[in-house]
Amino acid sequence: MEKITVNYTTLKSFVDNDRSTYDDIVKRFASGDAALTLDQIAQAYYATPFAGFVPLTALVATANQLYRNRDYRVAYFMYLDALEQDPFSLLLLKKAANASYLGAIDEAATRQLRDKVKRLQEVIKATGDGATPDTAFKVTQVNDEYEILYDIFHVKDVISQSVVRRDGAQVCDEMTVMILGDTAPRKVYFDVYGETEADMQDFFNRKKTY
Repeated sequence: MEKITVNYTTLKSFVDNDRSTYDDIVKRFASGDAALTLDQIAQAYYATPFAGFVPLTALVATANQLYRNRDYRVAYFMYLDALEQDPFSLLLLKKAANASYLGAIDEAATRQLRDKVKRLQEVIKATGDGATPDTAFKVTQVNDEYEILYDIFHVKDVISQSVVRRDGAQVCDEMTVMILGDTAPRKVYFDVYGETEADMQDFFNRKKTY
């Protein structure tokens, strides 16, 4: 797979100066357009921090509670609403797909949502190998780290999380994990755009209570 290079300065300019093209890619991704290339999906995914979306945190929390209560149909449509403000969230796409499947709501929608997850994972995998801070996977939100860890690496346990510095002020998330089949823990690195050390630690502390 060809490596995807992420230049946030260029991506910010893309959103600022060619918003119609960005919006078109988002719309096509949302509709499940199979003609979109990985480069186009990457362009929109990594430009999303500059697009002004405001994640619907309260809505997602309610949807999660409904999901836990097995009210999959209502949760599904709430996840779809949340995706309008967080269109490239791996976590929301997976939850919507699972709710659709478990609630026997829409087989075609389930397949489409799972395909979106797969394509986003391919984009993230093309940005690095996660083996070192310099080759860290690039993601736009911390939630996406866990989706990569569990789906791609088949992690059975996240042992610890810490923040390492790279290129001066740039922070990188270091996850120490145990992978199925391994006999010793390994480290996987993520470069999360715009996240500070405090943001990462706060997320990890909250994640441990889920």
